[in-house]
Amino acid sequence: MERKLIDYLPYVIRDYAEFQGIMGSEQPEIEKAWNTTDDLLDNQFIPTAGNMGLSRWEKILGITPKGTDSLEDRRFRILTRINEELPYTLPQLRNILETLCGKGNYSADVEEGTYQLLVKIGLAAKNNFNDVESLLNRVVPQNMVVTLLQLYNTHAELGRFTHAQLAAYTHNQLRNEVLKNGE
Repeated sequence: MERKLIDYLPYVIRDYAEFQGIMGSEQPEIEKAWNTTDDLLDNQFIPTAGNMGLSRWEKILGITPKGTDSLEDRRFRILTRINEELPYTLPQLRNILETLCGKGNYSADVEEGTYQLLVKIGLAAKNNFNDVESLLNRVVPQNMVVTLLQLYNTHAELGRFTHAQLAAYTHNQLRNEVLKNGE
């Protein structure tokens, strides 16, 4: 949005060189103030927070960011910690995993009659595997055995591609990467 100080003056005095000079010299300082105000507002909300806002959330939640973390990785870790809520139930865990990993990028099931929790994370959320693991360690009751697995591409999923399309990938990419339809 283009905000010029001269536009806030009455039309009668906008044409005077003195006012144009004053407004022109004050414009950079006012732009800096507007940008700072916008940043402060953005930092109030995790999805739009920048480095300063995320640092504040990390300090509040006791999270130490890794040196290689992107802003999105840091946001994910903060949201993981905020979404923890006890007492824990399987439907609640599924809601948390859907928020963190995205719809259809996970599964969470308890084998009937056992204390075995099986959580599978899809390839689209594989970068969040360690964060999901630490979440499960914090929220799952201690009397449950947790098995966390990474899902991989299967033959059925790769069947929609032609051999020529698949030849462009290595075996590792075919197994471990999210392949876009028809690419």
